[in-house]
Amino acid sequence: MNDKNIITSDNPLNEAQKEKLAALLNTIIPPSEDGNLPSAAELDLVLYLQTYVEDFLPLLGKILNNFDDVFTTLKPNERHTVVEEFSTEHANLFASLLFSVYACYYQDDRVHKGIGMDEGPPFPRGNTVIAGDLSLLDPVLKRPSMYRKV
Repeated sequence: MNDKNIITSDNPLNEAQKEKLAALLNTIIPPSEDGNLPSAAELDLVLYLQTYVEDFLPLLGKILNNFDDVFTTLKPNERHTVVEEFSTEHANLFASLLFSVYACYYQDDRVHKGIGMDEGPPFPRGNTVIAGDLSLLDPVLKRPSMYRKV
């Protein structure tokens, strides 16, 4: 077979991993019952990771390989139990996954609208910042040292 004729994909996951990811994301953040908030699976976590946290992609594949193919067919409460066990056994890895899922989720305009925020970034609506005015950092500099190291 000639490799020049192969069509590639930007998605680093195979079909089974994509299904597991959708089930996992639906377990972590299911859609709201009133339909105002999407599930995490409705967002493009892979694109988010490719854009902002590309070095996490290999770990995502390893995470998904911890779930067998039956995981996608389980009822939500059964999936929750499996995910809870995984989160206990692989706490640091799961925490990293959650951080990326939440970061992706709470940047989505549908989520902003669903929780009553205006769409788009919150800054600079209504805020005027004078270029080069570093006095805006004074409150940060006055914080106790537990917030920053000098």
